[in-house]
Amino acid sequence: MNNYIVHENQTLLDVSAHVYGRVDVVVALALLNNISITEVLTAGQIIKLVEAPVNSLVKKSIESRNIIPATSFLQMPTNSNFNDYLLPNIFPILL
Repeated sequence: MNNYIVHENQTLLDVSAHVYGRVDVVVALALLNNISITEVLTAGQIIKLVEAPVNSLVKKSIESRNIIPATSFLQMPTNSNFNDYLLPNIFPILL
């Protein structure tokens, strides 16, 4: 069994996407590591990995772009506007 070293701002979903190219493995990872799927992870934390099939198409896509999924932040960056992180709330309605 292998281990994974958590990168800054990663969630367990990010780890699952990075390692397996899919996020449905997150429940198995949480159970094996005795943590919640919403657990706040710290950079450098060791996550035990499970044996699970890999979505090679997604994994190759992530690797070819040198992406490390990291979707968590604990506080809003001080040099940005909160609205920059929201989807537009304008939905035109045609009558």
